[in-house]
Amino acid sequence: MKSKGIFWIIVLFITGIFVGIGFLFFRDEPISFWVAQCMAIASVLFSLFLYKQLIKPYHIILNGMELLKEQDFSTHLRPVNNKEANQLIEIFNRMITQLRHERSTVRAKNHFLDLLINASPQGIIILDLNKRISDINSSGLKLLNIANLSAVKGETLNEASFELAPSLAAMKSGDDMIIRGSGATVYRCIRSSFIDQGFDHPFLLIEELTHELLKIEKSSYERIIRMMSHEVNNSVGAIGSTLNVVAEICRQDEKEEWSEVLPAVEASYDRCGHLAHFISNLAHVVKIPEPVLSEVSLNEQVRAVDALTRIECQQRRIKLTLLLTEQNHIIRADGIQLEQVLVNIIKNAYESIHENGEIRIITQSSPLSIVIEDNGPGITDEVKQKLFTPFYTTKKTGQGIGLMFVRDVLLNHRYKFSLYTEEGWTRFKIFFE
Repeated sequence: MKSKGIFWIIVLFITGIFVGIGFLFFRDEPISFWVAQCMAIASVLFSLFLYKQLIKPYHIILNGMELLKEQDFSTHLRPVNNKEANQLIEIFNRMITQLRHERSTVRAKNHFLDLLINASPQGIIILDLNKRISDINSSGLKLLNIANLSAVKGETLNEASFELAPSLAAMKSGDDMIIRGSGATVYRCIRSSFIDQGFDHPFLLIEELTHELLKIEKSSYERIIRMMSHEVNNSVGAIGSTLNVVAEICRQDEKEEWSEVLPAVEASYDRCGHLAHFISNLAHVVKIPEPVLSEVSLNEQVRAVDALTRIECQQRRIKLTLLLTEQNHIIRADGIQLEQVLVNIIKNAYESIHENGEIRIITQSSPLSIVIEDNGPGITDEVKQKLFTPFYTTKKTGQGIGLMFVRDVLLNHRYKFSLYTEEGWTRFKIFFE
């Protein structure tokens, strides 16, 4: 607009000069006067011609540049009486139409992508150019137990405090890894990247495989246990009957050599009984029924478990402390199965401590949960990776089915849980919401 004003000022100045010169000859030389006036009129006409041919197209193009600057792709430029300028205007209008179409397409794709990311059952973490967390979809927040995005937005994975952060931070582009959480949860994590505006943006996909793997795992060991149970029970039953008969013969016969054989026969008979009991325990774990849910008072459930385990703790000189919420929270659970789970966890705790220690049972309102913690020797990183694996145990006489039972019951209830050692305390957490 500034150049347009300068142009008209120059036109007025030149026209004024011609008019002024004409008035100098108005009385003495009329011909010169009219020549000057004609020159003034000619300059105005020539200026109008220049304006239409040069200045107006130039300003139209400038207006188009402003439209581009403001990203207004809905307005087109009007043609002018200038062939060359119209060619530029036509190209500009085609470009505007193409840009509007591309922007609409990009917006539609971005909107679809946003919907797809938010609806995805997989967790998605998007990092910015500085490898800081810029976005996490709702599934990712749920899988990682993050209350809201603002708690981690702007942090690097090394700075973030959620459980999988250290493992995810160690991943490189193209990595596809299986990562185990502190509970029985298993995740498949993939790190990749996408190009946006010419820059490489890293992102991570997180998929929980717990239930799929457990189905495969349980199907496998069910077949093995059924086969073992059939073969062992048949063999143990026959051997036990035979040993019982032999033991009875040894007792009735007063020969000295039989008295030396009798203890070995009785020990073998007892061993058969232990083997049958072991197989029975395995079959019991495999046949865990689906929970029958009802309303259960969480604090009353804890008090019932306290009554069942306090005597054993006292005999081991272990302090058992209850720290319960004032509010009596009601949960939906199978009371019998949940009681067995809590007893198993406390049993593991006092067997880990052996003697002289402390176990605390804590109920919490936000989030609604229970924590059973002990100050025993703790869990090493090596053991942590094998926890909840069927038949794995660190006890010399253990069968490896205690935590297996706990895991299956809690997963059947759809409860989340974790087991880890922190600041000298080993904590088993169960979340009810």
